[in-house]
Amino acid sequence: MADQNQVVRAAGVLMAISVLARLAGFIREQAIAAQFGTTMATDAYVVAYTVANIVYLIIGGALATVFIPVFASYLTGSNPVETKSKSGYWQQNHLDRGSAWNLASTIINLTVLVLGGVTIIGIAVSPWLVQLIAPGFASEPAKVQLTTQLTQIMFPITLLFALSMLFGVTLNTLQHFAVPALGSVVFSLTVLASVFTLGAAWGIKGLAAGTVIATVFQVAIQVPVLWRKGMRYSLVLNLKHPGVRQIGVLMGPVMLGNAVAQAYVFIERIIASHLAEGCIAALNFANKLYLLPFNLFALAINIAIFPTMSAHAAANDLAALRKTTFGGLKLVGLLTIPAMVWLIVLAEPIVRLTFERGAFDDHSTGLTTFALSFYVLGLFALGAFNVLNRAFYALHDTRTPVLISIFTDLFNLAMALILVRYLQHGGLALAAALAANLNLILAYYFLRPRLPNWRGRELFAPLGKIVLASGIMGVGIWVTARYLMQLTGGSTELMAQLLTVGIASGVGLIIYLGLIWWWKPDEELVEMVRKMGQKVIQRVRG
Repeated sequence: MADQNQVVRAAGVLMAISVLARLAGFIREQAIAAQFGTTMATDAYVVAYTVANIVYLIIGGALATVFIPVFASYLTGSNPVETKSKSGYWQQNHLDRGSAWNLASTIINLTVLVLGGVTIIGIAVSPWLVQLIAPGFASEPAKVQLTTQLTQIMFPITLLFALSMLFGVTLNTLQHFAVPALGSVVFSLTVLASVFTLGAAWGIKGLAAGTVIATVFQVAIQVPVLWRKGMRYSLVLNLKHPGVRQIGVLMGPVMLGNAVAQAYVFIERIIASHLAEGCIAALNFANKLYLLPFNLFALAINIAIFPTMSAHAAANDLAALRKTTFGGLKLVGLLTIPAMVWLIVLAEPIVRLTFERGAFDDHSTGLTTFALSFYVLGLFALGAFNVLNRAFYALHDTRTPVLISIFTDLFNLAMALILVRYLQHGGLALAAALAANLNLILAYYFLRPRLPNWRGRELFAPLGKIVLASGIMGVGIWVTARYLMQLTGGSTELMAQLLTVGIASGVGLIIYLGLIWWWKPDEELVEMVRKMGQKVIQRVRG
């Protein structure tokens, strides 16, 4: 129960901060949409950012993922290390935090050296990278040139994002979640400021430069907190440290898995580059809306739950790991399933309210709404898969997620090539959603025999009630929205849109919460949510 309370408290902190982070992120995207719309410049910016970000996700994301369980095992003294004695080798638990900080310093220094080199190489080969990820731009030399220049400006974010993630997971392992989560707020506000300053002065290139500056700030705010939490950085490169070797062994499969997992982004960008102007930007804006509930709820739960899952796995307490995994899945369902229904029913009013101003016109709204309607079908699967994936990683099993991702990416590619013929960029969004659901099914199937007393009814019974409550909520939202649209005559004025979305959403929320409270899909889940809500309220008031 103590571990569960720790997860709930951490998730509550993250969700409270995530509200601010998502608000800042949305304002950032609104500013970009209003300033640049769904134009060639926005397409070029999205592709350039994708190139640099994917390199980080493959290398830096893998490093952060495998670093947590290894670093945690040294902090807790649960990592047996071979030590030489006169009688031979024997096992000893590392209880000295100095060894953990030595490991952290070595990994930080390796990150700077390796990704610093990758950044330099990436800037040099940017023209070829752009041709690889956006071959459809080839018919427009000006678009290729602009995308290449933006890629070269933004490539340093590969290193900066990796350092930010590494610092963040170190703080998470030390059970400090607030400042790493606030990093995204700092990032969004800095990019927002650059839209009106650097972007106004130098156009989309100014926005690219502002994006790099934002990542610098995101890294910088975490350094003082790391020092206060006891980290002692040293300019050391101890490649013989057992933890470094352990991370090295684990990183290869995770990097491959991340590369495979990110392949859908390459697939989407490559195919979308052959479609009409603005499709890439529309997919990007739709993706931001689709990922809002994921970032706000599911990601917070996953970040909070992983250190606890790693600790259970390190202690070989598989029953506790299963219980924590189930708790995470139910929490993800409780929050993302109604969000799916909400986004499906109110897709167009939400897009119009969020983005339609300035250069983002009615045509842009139509493109973005079409993609969003398909993307959202994979929302729960995306959040739930991340919970199961972290269970595999906590068990130091990096092979299974890689194999699953390879299969589902091939499936994604096949579906994208088929569906894009009939649905254009909407087909790419639908293919991604179908692949996310297949990911979840396969991960569930392969994790089930790894954990004892896996009883599906404990999971599916409460999820079934959540689905039913969400469906009834959706009907209430739809009826309310149609009534309000008739009252306003279908007005696209800001106040009419705000009233339609706000009132319909409020009615839906009341219906959903009432049904959940009445049916009580899971007593333990209700108690977890109650404690989480109390934590959020405390944070907001504090």
